[in-house]
Amino acid sequence: MNIETKPLMPNFGMEVVGVDLSRPLSTDQFDQIRRLYDQHSLLLFREQDLSPEDQARISHYFGQPKIETRKQFNFREYPEVSTVGNIEDDDGKPLAFFARGGFGWHTDGSAACHVDAATLLYAVEVPHEGGDTLFLSTADAWDASPPELQDALRDVSALASFHAHNDPLLVKDPESFIPLTPLEREALPPVWHRVVQTHPVTGRTVYYLNFNPLELSGVDFETGKALLKQALEIASHPDRVYRHRWTPGELIIWDNHAMLHSGTPTYMYESDRRLMLRSFVYTMPTERPLPNYEEVSKIFWPGDNSISVSEVFAH
Repeated sequence: MNIETKPLMPNFGMEVVGVDLSRPLSTDQFDQIRRLYDQHSLLLFREQDLSPEDQARISHYFGQPKIETRKQFNFREYPEVSTVGNIEDDDGKPLAFFARGGFGWHTDGSAACHVDAATLLYAVEVPHEGGDTLFLSTADAWDASPPELQDALRDVSALASFHAHNDPLLVKDPESFIPLTPLEREALPPVWHRVVQTHPVTGRTVYYLNFNPLELSGVDFETGKALLKQALEIASHPDRVYRHRWTPGELIIWDNHAMLHSGTPTYMYESDRRLMLRSFVYTMPTERPLPNYEEVSKIFWPGDNSISVSEVFAH
């Protein structure tokens, strides 16, 4: 069967029509979806009715799921799936990761050596106002960059750190999640990434951008930061940004090797409710596979402080 599609943006993003993801996909269906994912970098599926179990199954189609680092928000029954939002239980215990101040352009998983990764984000509850997500294509941004910027960044690498992103969030909002243990912190060392990369499937040149690097190589730090800012200004031109206003039952899957995304300010909906289900999957092929996937997964496996499906969906 041929899957129907509708473009979201001129150079990236496609809505996939007529596929019920609550049912197992045939090999032919998933092959078509994977080709669309590789070609368009972002896929939108509307009017879905997905459980955490469904989302875990879909994640495994794409590759090897990453176990979320803030493990208190992983489902005990389906550790491939975590919660994002602001819902709480009757005692005020957070049942989802609420990233106050956590917006800003970024790529998920930049603290891992395996950069080829899909994020799956599914809307269960959305606020009446706010909670939008912004997307842009780093392949499109590269194509739009002047040759002198391309040449200046071609041999630059950035040292990315999960903690450089995560620690400030905890300082700003100490109640948002449980601090990582020393063992958990040690399992997430900083990683070097080239700023200019070749996508292993499409062959397109892409930016792989981190705007809070610990170090830069191939250029002095201040010059490199200015070059990264220039690349972001080109990438985030309003004509190149897709803004998604969520409706319950929508699933978006995007390619972190070819995309940047950003949340929008949370003050717009802090008095309202938001619940999203998120999964993160390492896809193949990749130039830098994770050698210690099983070991790290065990460290972040859900424990006694994690959430259950019944606990979340009772609220």
